Amino acid sequence: MTRTGDVLCLPPAAGAIAGTAWYAANADTGQHYEAGLILGLATALTVALLRRFTTLPLGRRRPYTFALPLPAPDWRAPLPDPRGDPEALRGYAEQRAALLSDASALGDGLRDTCSLTPPLRAELTSFATTASIQASNSVIPPAFEGPASLDPAYDAAHAIGELVAGIEFSRIGMRALEALVTEQPLRPDPPCYFNPLHARGHARVAPPVALEGAAVEVAACDACAREPAPLMVPSAAGPVPYYESDAVDPRWRLLGYGAVVPDDGATMIATAHDGLRPGAKRQRTKVG
Repeated sequence: MTRTGDVLCLPPAAGAIAGTAWYAANADTGQHYEAGLILGLATALTVALLRRFTTLPLGRRRPYTFALPLPAPDWRAPLPDPRGDPEALRGYAEQRAALLSDASALGDGLRDTCSLTPPLRAELTSFATTASIQASNSVIPPAFEGPASLDPAYDAAHAIGELVAGIEFSRIGMRALEALVTEQPLRPDPPCYFNPLHARGHARVAPPVALEGAAVEVAACDACAREPAPLMVPSAAGPVPYYESDAVDPRWRLLGYGAVVPDDGATMIATAHDGLRPGAKRQRTKVG
């Protein structure tokens, strides 16, 4: 609202408070309590409306602080290689998904207070919400589906792929919340294509396999840029890189968990949105 509009709002507000005060002052002896209560409610409501719809400095806004439940992990630190065992990774994935879930409500609180443009605020809030949902879904084992296949190696590889997705979405969601808190746009911070559990992919190298979309480079950590050490997952024929496994969800495998497209996580969020649409079912097919 403009300054003129702010000033024009003051006379009606003052009139409402004055009218209520007159009513309270002229109330009968037995109605003083009720009249005082009405006066207090009217004054509080008027001030709240002025703070919400004007720029008048009516009291200080409580500053927002960004805090995670302790102990908070280092979101950028590499994680241990599960070496084909999804349970070795599950605790890390569940912890990060739970922390993001606890903090995701912060996005709604900051959506109307930070100085970023409304479209960017809405985008970051959407990132945090979608990432939190996807991270939580990725760490939930299919308790009511039974074995996904008759091949335990296939099930283990699929579980590892989902847990890695949960960890990466937790990172994306926390980065979106931190961007709202610091009032800074997101910057690209992709994972390592060869092993998303490694340090972040600050280098760009040629992909080890042919990728859809004719990608000529992928993100890689400094170590894998010198000598690739891919994340290995089980298969019937022995361990294979996750990007060669039919068990890993193709949505994440083909994107390298966001390492193929050098963006700020938007591609992973858009892909997650496709999987979260009503009626959408996750495709889990095995190529013989």
